[in-house]
Amino acid sequence: MDATPMLEQHRRLKAEHPGSILFFRMGDFYETFGDDALIASQVLGITLTSRDKKRDPTPLAGVPHHAVEGYLRKLVEQGYSVAIAEQMESADQAKGLVERQIIEVVTPGSLTRLGLLHASESNYIVALYPDGDVWGVAVAEVSTGELRAGDVSSEALSALAVEFPAREVLLPEGVEAPAHASGPVFARACATSLPGSRFHPEMGRQSLERQFDVRRLDAFGVAGLGPGLGAAGALLDYLRSLKKSGLPQFRDVRPLRDGTPMITDDVTLKNLEVLESPAGPEHTLLALLDRTETSMGARALRALLRVPMGDREQLEARLDRTACFAASAPLRAEAADRLHRFPDLERALGLLGGGRATPRDLGLVRDALRRIPAVRLLLEGRRDTIFGAWADALPDLSSLAGLLEAALGEELPLSATQGGIIREGFDPDLDVHRRDAGDARALVLALEASERARTGIPNLKVGYNRVFGYYIEITKSQLSRTPDDYIRKQTLTNAERFVTPELRRMEQRIEAASLEAARLEAAHFLRLRDTVTQALEDLGAAARVVAELDVYRALGDVAARERWTRPRLVEDRTLSLVRARHPMVERALGLGAFVPNDLALDPDQEQMWLITGPNMGGKSTFLRQVGLCVYLAHIGSFVPCDEATIGLVDRIFTRVGASDQIARGASTFFVEMEETATILRQATARSLVLLDEIGRGTSTYDGLSLAWAITESLHDRPGGGPRTLFATHYHELTELEATLPRLRNRSVRVSEKDGTIVFLHEIGPGKADRSYGIHVAHLAGVPETVLDRARELLQRLEAEHAAGAAPRVAQTAVPFVDETPKDGVSQAEREALFEEIAEARLEEMTPLESMEQLADWRRRAQAERRAR
Repeated sequence: MDATPMLEQHRRLKAEHPGSILFFRMGDFYETFGDDALIASQVLGITLTSRDKKRDPTPLAGVPHHAVEGYLRKLVEQGYSVAIAEQMESADQAKGLVERQIIEVVTPGSLTRLGLLHASESNYIVALYPDGDVWGVAVAEVSTGELRAGDVSSEALSALAVEFPAREVLLPEGVEAPAHASGPVFARACATSLPGSRFHPEMGRQSLERQFDVRRLDAFGVAGLGPGLGAAGALLDYLRSLKKSGLPQFRDVRPLRDGTPMITDDVTLKNLEVLESPAGPEHTLLALLDRTETSMGARALRALLRVPMGDREQLEARLDRTACFAASAPLRAEAADRLHRFPDLERALGLLGGGRATPRDLGLVRDALRRIPAVRLLLEGRRDTIFGAWADALPDLSSLAGLLEAALGEELPLSATQGGIIREGFDPDLDVHRRDAGDARALVLALEASERARTGIPNLKVGYNRVFGYYIEITKSQLSRTPDDYIRKQTLTNAERFVTPELRRMEQRIEAASLEAARLEAAHFLRLRDTVTQALEDLGAAARVVAELDVYRALGDVAARERWTRPRLVEDRTLSLVRARHPMVERALGLGAFVPNDLALDPDQEQMWLITGPNMGGKSTFLRQVGLCVYLAHIGSFVPCDEATIGLVDRIFTRVGASDQIARGASTFFVEMEETATILRQATARSLVLLDEIGRGTSTYDGLSLAWAITESLHDRPGGGPRTLFATHYHELTELEATLPRLRNRSVRVSEKDGTIVFLHEIGPGKADRSYGIHVAHLAGVPETVLDRARELLQRLEAEHAAGAAPRVAQTAVPFVDETPKDGVSQAEREALFEEIAEARLEEMTPLESMEQLADWRRRAQAERRAR
């Protein structure tokens, strides 16, 4: 690149954030140069060019400024950060090179622009700082002003990653992102390294005290933290460098968790299909519950689902709120009407805090405040302590609402330089200057008429362009009538353009009025923005009330429409569900089609159910519906049962499927054992364990032995085993009911009559005597010839088993027999080997050593044949 002043300016700005793509504002475009242009062209699919292919072949690519958010979104979604270098003055005002400054750096975890954010999802950034076995953790949501900090163990990081799904993780240089056996803890986040000195706990303490203008942090509940303070300080320091502001949206810092959580993990969330489902997002628990009317409520609902609560008092308070709405359809309808399309006040806080709020963002705040009185009327119209608490928490913002109502116009521009921000009548001086500037058309027409009369030129016209300003145009056929006081300004093919002293005075008057109107309007806008920024704390409180109201209205609506009941929460380990249903399956089948089932676990009598029965009989659905009922109770929701008594749970463990891990290259059996190991090591007497088909990925005896040992381990734990449901096809395990006093056999009911089999989907006492695998194969469309052969073989194998003989697999393996002995192994010896294989039990028919030897013989024989 030639070292022009503009390119030198570009290099200087690029050096401020060398790891970011620099969007360099040039008129109506943001341009990228060099390597940045190559990346932008590839990721954004925009044309790559150069300033001059011969003299300066430096790559160049640009995007229009009015569509920049769409391009930023694509880059951020790919993990890139983008520094925005904005023109700080117009080209007309600049004396020489236009001044440019980086006003913001956009990274995946620091988004505040509404066009880059998902309305219903939080956008977290996390800072991690290790100190021995303890990790300091700080979490921020820049767009809403949420900030948390804490010290946690390495084992607790996985649960935090579920509660706060970060888009970006900050780490000290040289420190790797924490990981567990299946991969990184924050797997979906991009990692950003910072100098380790920025994580010093004492510096973090001082940074927080400055941020909140306090001398001590005791009131925030984080004063006793160690590395967590260092993480919080590094996080704030990083965000200040990106946003070029003091981050006023962060008004306090809270502990990582409020109260006692019920620990959850990605495995349980996926197995219970809380937020994601292989069948699609519409089949998740979130989709079923999300009847929110606002973006704030939708994000709050996701937060509830990610962080179920283990504190009974807090849960009862949540259930009370849900019950208020569940009991009254008119109340739900009125609340929905008051909240429908309520502006996202919470996200406006981040824009205001970053100093990037536009006139439309102020308009969003104004529109939200217009709706607050109706919400207050709803709350104050209820003689209820719950609604009274919400009303008390809703701050009085009437003064600010009145100011914005009086000051802001209805149709607001995107940029503060476009005018039309301030309502007519708010400032009389501004109105005068606007009228003077707006009278330009009338002044032009009056001047044009007077000059036509004075000169006698009927087609004389007064015009304007951005280069020459105002002018008088006379065609060449009329030039002889041109007055002496006309000053030539431009010659065209068929006309001449002139100015006059009067025209210059008119132009100066219009220009002065326009400039003064723009100055006054900009000053009003900045004052209004500062005033709103000073009210961030009250605006945040109002946003929280609206979000809570929306969440519990949605939960109450689901409870009433789906006929759910309020669970009775108890401190002991009882778990009793009467006519429990799977909420998503019931919704898919339609009202009344789902078969409900009961559950009664008593840690002293029935701690564990061993469930047998056919595939497609409903075992997995039953396990999941129990898990979902318990999960729903721990977020403060009603549950899909007729009655429910739920002893509080510290964690739900599930061992159901392994598809995600298999896709990453892990074997089914390994994933199964890894998840089982987590259960055996971490489950407590207060946990709920849901196991589905342990031991499938290995030989029958291996799998049966492991399932047997796991069952005993969960049953015989000192201090009490966890409440456990274990669905299995190992019917041999049902014999454990005689030796394990708190284990009970349960089975899926099947109706069989005249060769017709019907799965009843009912769970009842006792064990299953058959698996009905051939019937399931028939339902799946397996050819009838195969099914007939399977029935024949099944009868033979069952007869051999009944006779006490080991089942034989005859004429199913045809061994390769070479014509000549190889490597000292005779044909007779090989035939004897295959006879031994055929004599073995079905599950041990092909020992690894024999199969390796057989494969080796076959490879050698085939090679010899090819050689012949």
